[in-house]
Amino acid sequence: MTPHEGRDAVVNLVVDTTEHLDVGTWQANHGAAAPQNCTMKNEGEGASYQFSLWADQGTSFDEDIQRVADYWESLGMETRSVDHGQYPVLYGTGGPVFRASFDTNGPGNSYRIGAVSPCTPGDAGALKREANEQRKDGERFPGDEYVPEENIDEAYKN
Repeated sequence: MTPHEGRDAVVNLVVDTTEHLDVGTWQANHGAAAPQNCTMKNEGEGASYQFSLWADQGTSFDEDIQRVADYWESLGMETRSVDHGQYPVLYGTGGPVFRASFDTNGPGNSYRIGAVSPCTPGDAGALKREANEQRKDGERFPGDEYVPEENIDEAYKN
């Protein structure tokens, strides 16, 4: 998997997961999918992407957790649910991403779905610079449609 394939896998998982929940509009409150430094299994430096979306909190926490768990498991992910009082959290690993989570009590009484791609060979700084140049030319990337235009470049500042 290349870093760009990892970015696409993370965004696709998060966006596709939102389609299994009947809640309001989803937004990328923390910006576009952005590369970050990571350490590969062989101890080499690599890059991975993370991406999250938020929406107003639903009301059927257990049912929503089960819907997402069923979807993630259909993708080959292993899931586990952790009960935090009345607000469960679902964690997933494997499948198309390294890890993912679905929080039914995110900041400001929200639902939050996030994922991180596997660590792959690459330089997060170089990937950010590359994206900045492409963005200056008007190119947009998967997940950008959830970010207010004025915030798009924030995720890519060094």
